[in-house]
Amino acid sequence: MLANVKREALTAGTQLWTGEKTLKYLAETVYGGSSSERSKWPATLRTMLDETDSLGLTPKESYQLALKALGGCVWYLQRCLLDQQVLSLATFEEYVPLDEHREATETIAKRIDDAARAKRFMVLDSITLNNLKIVGSEGSLVDRMDHCCSKFGKRLLYNWVCAPSCIKEEILQRQEAVTELIENVDLLQDVRQILGQLPDMERHLAQIHGFGLALRDHPARRAILYEEHVYGKKKMRDFIATLKGFQSLLPLPQMFASVHSQLLVRLTQKANSNPAGVFPSMEKQIEFFESSFDHEKALKSGSIVPEKGLDTEYDAIEQEIKDLNAELEAYLAEQSKFFGCTVKYFGNDKKRYQLEVPEGRAKKATGDYTLEGTKTGKNATKRFHTEETRRFLKQMMLLEDRRKSVLKDLARRIFERFSRDYDMWKGCIELVATLDVLTSLAEYARTEGLSCVPVLLSKDETIGGKSFIEIEEGIHPCLSSEAAENFIPNGTAIGGDGKANLVLLTGPNMGGKSTLMRQVGLLAVLAQIGSRLPAESCRMTLIDRIFTRLGASDDIMAGHSTFLVELNETSAILKHATADSLVLLDELGRGTATYDGTAVAGAVVHFLADLKCRTMFSTHYHNLVDSFHEDPRIALGHMACMVENEEGDDPTQETVTFLYRYTDGACPKSYGFNAAKLAGMPTAIIKRAYELSKTVEKEALKRKILMKLLKQAPQNEIKDLVVKLKSFQF
Repeated sequence: MLANVKREALTAGTQLWTGEKTLKYLAETVYGGSSSERSKWPATLRTMLDETDSLGLTPKESYQLALKALGGCVWYLQRCLLDQQVLSLATFEEYVPLDEHREATETIAKRIDDAARAKRFMVLDSITLNNLKIVGSEGSLVDRMDHCCSKFGKRLLYNWVCAPSCIKEEILQRQEAVTELIENVDLLQDVRQILGQLPDMERHLAQIHGFGLALRDHPARRAILYEEHVYGKKKMRDFIATLKGFQSLLPLPQMFASVHSQLLVRLTQKANSNPAGVFPSMEKQIEFFESSFDHEKALKSGSIVPEKGLDTEYDAIEQEIKDLNAELEAYLAEQSKFFGCTVKYFGNDKKRYQLEVPEGRAKKATGDYTLEGTKTGKNATKRFHTEETRRFLKQMMLLEDRRKSVLKDLARRIFERFSRDYDMWKGCIELVATLDVLTSLAEYARTEGLSCVPVLLSKDETIGGKSFIEIEEGIHPCLSSEAAENFIPNGTAIGGDGKANLVLLTGPNMGGKSTLMRQVGLLAVLAQIGSRLPAESCRMTLIDRIFTRLGASDDIMAGHSTFLVELNETSAILKHATADSLVLLDELGRGTATYDGTAVAGAVVHFLADLKCRTMFSTHYHNLVDSFHEDPRIALGHMACMVENEEGDDPTQETVTFLYRYTDGACPKSYGFNAAKLAGMPTAIIKRAYELSKTVEKEALKRKILMKLLKQAPQNEIKDLVVKLKSFQF
């Protein structure tokens, strides 16, 4: 997926850290370096530490490169000022490549576990994702089947489609859940209504975790935000929206109380229910945050004002402010009595608590009163400050600064308190995201009228343990409903008992060969994410990888020609394909001379036939078809067409009607002149090309007959003939 991303090399040491430097940074900055703090380290990272080093700063030899790669990521996070926020989440998972060959020193159990984890998902590389148009904008597979209600559900669907499951039990549970949701439309619509109101809780949860961190030596601690109240309002809005989102999920266990699907029970029922699930009990946590502060005030002010009893420090400051206000009122009453009139406080901010006295009574002011201003007119007044009012002002400003500081840290502590249950919140979001994807698959099947539930088998359940895929009346899943009505469905059978694992596909240009191959690949992807298929039926063994070599293009920036790009992609297939893979190869060898291309294509066909992986290989090399027409490892198929005026001498009068139907056997011609006519090429050019084609065909036929005669003739006669030919003078 990152094949076209711009790459920039990192400098070794300063940017791409060593394993030792990476561990030292993690110990000093995030997880702690003492032996007592070792338990704070993520379990995945602990397995990479050398057990002989008590400080935990030395990586195991087999994990040097992995930690070096992690060091490059940490450096980049540090550059973006995100290292503490991201690394504190401690969500690490060891990546085990599918082709990884572990050292013999590792235990058998460890190697088996790694292999099992590596084969949990079908592998789809960037070439396959692009060729099959699995992801992308309008018309892609994800675009066609995405009916998710939440943003985090959409992201999970994207992950499912890019990495379909290879665990049969998991896929069957998804199929069962989707079927039950389709059969219970009222439940499906009710839950989709709840999910549609959820904010992006997954992203908000990560942000709240970052807000709750007491960052060390981070620029955020020194930053002065000129729009702090706006920023504060946004934080409060996201936090309260997340709380309300979790609160809206509380009815899910009751809504799904009567479901029978094992997966739906696990996603929606609590551990203490019968049957038991893993949905968290979060009522107490939600109640705490609901009652701890006034949500409406927080949304307006952008800060959290806690309810009484939540924070002792804040309560103490509030009590001091209350006592000071009482002193101010008492002092004001005293001044009113002194002046013999009603005295008021005047001013704001740093000029508060000025004594406003009517001008007629202001003559009683002594030298202790400092005149600050006057007001003329009908109700003329004079305003004074005293030592007491200055003291009150100073005390009030100190208390307000303390309160502001406490409120600012209190918001961080509220977020930190929320993040203490991060695993619970995160687990709930993952369960709801899975539920959202299942409802999306159910809605997709319901709106498209899909009824085919694919039958998935493991190899030990098949006769002879052979891989196969059988599809009846399949339709390309990326087509819109209107286009699908006019689409010709096709059945495909590759592998299995008594059938060849490689199909050599021929047919006219524009006859639908590439579309059929893409259709088979996409239906296989849909089958292994647990979706229903646009087909009458489907039976298949699980696929570990899908490889594609479709289309033709060069790579100018890399200096690769069209043929080299073809060979690079084919090379990856030959290196990594297994007996459980699905390989789709379209017209390999067309980028070079005919004989070279035919030879390369023939060698690749031999290799894949011996490998026994499920393969569809389309070609226009009809002599290649002749070479394999009696090979039991290879089946011949073609896209049918109906031809009129085929025997005439004028190729422009030839009419080819595409039937778009897959049929057994080989197609005798590719009907390239029909494609030229459809492209609007001049008639004279087409006729001239036809004449040249006949000449080339005659020469090729003569050579072919000659080769057959020479093969059948005795060796001594051939030698005599060669001697006679050499004696002729030309």
